[in-house]
Amino acid sequence: MDDRRVKVREIASGVGISNERVHNILHQHLDMTKLSARWVPRLLTL
Repeated sequence: MDDRRVKVREIASGVGISNERVHNILHQHLDMTKLSARWVPRLLTL
């Protein structure tokens, strides 16, 4: 991701899938979390 400040709904509309599906992919499959308005790998938030 070049811009880590992108919103879930922006990703969903760009790809053409639901917000819930994008949220699931980011959290479950890519293991990312939202921190200070940026998407970061969960390992870096510990």
